[in-house]
Amino acid sequence: EVRVRGKTFPGLYLPGIEEARFEILGHRGVPDALPATFDDLMSGRYHYQRVAIEGIVRSVVPEEEGASSVRVAVGSRVIEVRVESPPVETVSWLDCRVRVTGLAAGHINTRRQLVAPYLRCQDWMDFTLLNPAPPSDSVPEVSLEQLMNFDVEGQEGNRVRVRGTVLAAFPRGELFLREGEAAIAVKLSPSAAVPSPGERIEAIGFPEMERFSASLVDAEIVSQEPSTESPQPVKTSMAELFDGTLDGDLVSLTATLIDRYRTDSGAVLVLQDPPRSIQAHSPAFPGSDLPAGTQVRVTGICQVESTKGSEYRSNPELVSLRLRSESDIAILRSPSWWTPQRLGTVLVVTLVAMALATLWIVLLRRQVARQTVALRHRIEHEAALEERQRIAREFHDTLEQELAGLSLRLDAAVARGSGEKLQGLLEGSRGLVSRIQTETRNLVADLRDSGEVPGSLETALGELASRQPSGIGPEIRFHSQTPHPLSALPAHSVHHLKMIAGEAVANALKHAEARRIDLILEAADDDLTMVIADDGRGFDIERQTHGQP
Repeated sequence: EVRVRGKTFPGLYLPGIEEARFEILGHRGVPDALPATFDDLMSGRYHYQRVAIEGIVRSVVPEEEGASSVRVAVGSRVIEVRVESPPVETVSWLDCRVRVTGLAAGHINTRRQLVAPYLRCQDWMDFTLLNPAPPSDSVPEVSLEQLMNFDVEGQEGNRVRVRGTVLAAFPRGELFLREGEAAIAVKLSPSAAVPSPGERIEAIGFPEMERFSASLVDAEIVSQEPSTESPQPVKTSMAELFDGTLDGDLVSLTATLIDRYRTDSGAVLVLQDPPRSIQAHSPAFPGSDLPAGTQVRVTGICQVESTKGSEYRSNPELVSLRLRSESDIAILRSPSWWTPQRLGTVLVVTLVAMALATLWIVLLRRQVARQTVALRHRIEHEAALEERQRIAREFHDTLEQELAGLSLRLDAAVARGSGEKLQGLLEGSRGLVSRIQTETRNLVADLRDSGEVPGSLETALGELASRQPSGIGPEIRFHSQTPHPLSALPAHSVHHLKMIAGEAVANALKHAEARRIDLILEAADDDLTMVIADDGRGFDIERQTHGQP
C-alpha cells in the first residue's frame, strides 16, 4: 500500500500522475483479481486494474525481447494476453482451459477511445490450468459439412479434426479445403508450413464463424499427401454465387470485364453478368490486352463479403472472387473496336464535320450570291457602257457633223455679210452653234468615259473647266483649296461629282448670264465640299425652286 504525490496529466485513456513520489504505507499483498468478461474489458470499467479471465488458449507465439503473445478465446471473443516471459517448451498451453490473471490494458486511438482490450502478465505464474487439452490423437474428427452444425451438447470451443483437398493457398497461412461438395477456409498458425494446391491434408484447429460460413483457425497440419492432380473448379454462374452454397469453394464463371484498377495487393477486376456484378481480386495487375468489354472466364475462391437477414435465414449480400494467380483469367472474346469512347469520338468528329460543311455551304451560297450580284451589275454596266458608246458614235457621226456643216455655212454667210443687223444675227447664231458643238463634244466625251478606273476629282474638274473655249461665253476656273492632294476616289463617285458639276455649269451658262464661273474644292478633316459659284444675276431659291423637281 502506497501514497502517491505528483501532477496529474490526461493520459491516453485514463488520467495519470507524473513526477510522482511514493510513500509506502504498508504491505497488504496483491489485491484479488476481479472476474471479467470480454464485454467488461471492452467497456473500460476495469482499465488498468487487476482482472482474471477464463478461456481456451488458441495460440502461443514468441515475441521480441523474450516476450510471448497468447490468444485466449473467452466465449465467442478472443483476447490477446501479453506475457513478459518466453514460452515454456516443456509446457503446452494450447487447447487448455485456463484462468489468466493480469493487468487490463488496451489499444487506444487518437480520439481517446478503446479499440481492442488486452491483458499484461508478468510471467507464466499468472496462468492457472483449469482443464487440460485433449491429446492430439483423441481430437474428434468432423466433416466439412458438419462443422459448427447443431449439437445437443453445444459447441465447447475445443479443437476439431478435418480432412480435405487444398484448393488454394494464400500468404499468411490462409488455405481453402474441399471435401465432397463442401469447402471451408483454414487459417494456419504462424509456425505451420503451407501446403500446395491439390495436396490432401489432415488438420486440427478451432472452429470459428466467419461472415457467412464456418472456418478453422489457429490450425496445424497433422498429415499431408502429395498431390495427384490439380483441383477442378465448380462451373457456375454469377447468380448462383449469391446462394451462398459455394462460399469458400473454387469456382469458374464467365462474365464481362467492365473495369479494373490497381491496389496495394495487386488489382481488382469488376465483372458483370447482368443484372449482377462482383469484384475479383487478383495478386497481379493484368496486361494491356485485357481492356474493358472483354469477355473472360475467371477461376477463383468464392467469398461472401457481407450478409443480410431475412426471417430466420442469412443471405449473401456482397460476393467476391479471390484469384490464385494471373493465369486464372482466360480471355474468351475481345471487345468490339467500337467502344463507347470511340463511338463518342467519331460522333463528335462527324458533328464537327457536318457543322463545318454546313458553314461552308452557307458561306459558299453567300459568295455565289455576291458574285451573282456583282456579275449582274457588271453586265448591266457593260450594257450601259455599250449603249453610251453607241450614242456617242451616233452623236459624233450625225449631230456633230451637221453642226460643223452649219458652222461653216454661218462662217460663209458672215464673210459675205450684207448688213449690220444681219451681221450681228449671224454672229450670235455662230456663237450659239459653237456652244452647241462644245456641249456636244463634252457629252460625247462623258458618254465614252467608262468610269471604271479610280481617278482624281481634281483632275476631272480641271478637265471640265478646260472644255470652255476661250473668248466664247464666261470664263470657267477651277480652284482646289485642300491642304494636300486628295486620294483617289471610287470611279463612280468621281463620275457622279463631275456630272453634277457639269450640270451646274450648264445651268449657269444658260440662265445666269455670268461672266465667270468658279469650281471650288474645299477639304476639312474627313469632309469634302464642292462649290460651284458664278457672278450672274442669280435667282430667288424659295420662289423659283418651290415645287420643282
